[in-house]
Amino acid sequence: MRKIRWGILGTAKIAEGALIPALHQAEGAELTAVASRRPETAMAYAERNRIERAYGSYEELLADADIDAVYIPLPNHLHAEWTVRAAEAGKHVLCEKPAALNRAQAERMVQVCRDNGVVFMEAFMYGFHPQWARVRELVEQGALGKLRLINASFSFWLRNEQDIRWYPEGGGALYDVGCYCVHVIRSFAGDALPEVVQAVGDLDKRGVDRAVTAALAFPGGVLAHFDASFAAADRQRVELAGEAGSLVVTWPFRPDKGDPSIIWRNQDGERVERVPKVDMYRLEVEHFSACIRGEETLRQTPEQTLRNMAILDAIYQAVGRDTTAHGR
Repeated sequence: MRKIRWGILGTAKIAEGALIPALHQAEGAELTAVASRRPETAMAYAERNRIERAYGSYEELLADADIDAVYIPLPNHLHAEWTVRAAEAGKHVLCEKPAALNRAQAERMVQVCRDNGVVFMEAFMYGFHPQWARVRELVEQGALGKLRLINASFSFWLRNEQDIRWYPEGGGALYDVGCYCVHVIRSFAGDALPEVVQAVGDLDKRGVDRAVTAALAFPGGVLAHFDASFAAADRQRVELAGEAGSLVVTWPFRPDKGDPSIIWRNQDGERVERVPKVDMYRLEVEHFSACIRGEETLRQTPEQTLRNMAILDAIYQAVGRDTTAHGR
C-alpha cells in the first residue's frame, strides 16, 4: 500500500487534538510536514507532535514535492484561498468545515481542484463514525417508515470574546456548529435543495450570529428544524421521525465527547443501542488517503459541499447576514 504523505497548513488546536493523532495511527498515511507563518512556531509544533519537517510559510510546504495531500484547519475565511493554492500546487485537499464562506467561493475551490486533478473533501468527520452507518441502515430498512421530520441541535457557550469564531469575517454559530446540523439534515432529506428556508438569528453588534434557528422544507414532504448557538450550554442531538417510528442519536457530532447511543422507537417498543467509541478522525484520514490512491470513492463529495453551502447562504440571507460580500 502506497502511503499518502500529508502536510498541515497552520498550527491549529483542532489539528493537534484530533487530526495529528489520527494521522500518526492511520494505515496508508504518513504525516510529513507542518507550516506556519512563523518559523519558530512551526518548529515548536513539529517537535511537540513528532512531525518531520517544519516550514515558516505555507508556500514552502506547498512547494515540497514529497507532500501528496494537505489538511487545511485554517480560519474559515482562509479556506478558499489556500485550497485553491494547494490545488494549483498539485496537492489533494482535506479542508475543515465549512469549506467556504459562500457557495460562490466553494464553486471556485471545487473547479480549481478538478482542473488540477486533485481530490477535494470537506472534513465532516462525524459521518465516518459507525453510528451513522447504523442510523442509515435503520432508515433504509424501513424501521421508521417514510421519513417525515428531522431535528438537530448543536450548541456550546463560547465564553472567550477574543476567539476567532467571533470575528466578523468567517465567524458565527452557523458556520461553526450549525453547518453540522445542515449537513446531517441534507444527508437524510435527499439531494434536492429545500424549497422553503425560514430562519431567525441572534446577531451581535458586528453582525456575527450568536445563535441561529431555521426551518427547512424539502421536496417529498420532509420537514426539518435545527438550532445552533454559541450562547447556550453544551448540547447536541439529532432526531429522525417517520410514519412508523423515530430515533434519537445522543452524541451525533462529537461522539468522542460522551457515551454515544441510538434510541429508536416503533410499534414494537423502544430499543437503546450503545455505540462503540472509535477514532472517527482516523477513519476519515484512511478514507481520504484511499480515495487519493483510487481505492475508494468519496463519501463526502464536492457536489454535497456545494449543496451544503447553498443552504448556509439561504439561511444567512434569511437572518440578515450578507455573506456575498466575501466574494470568490
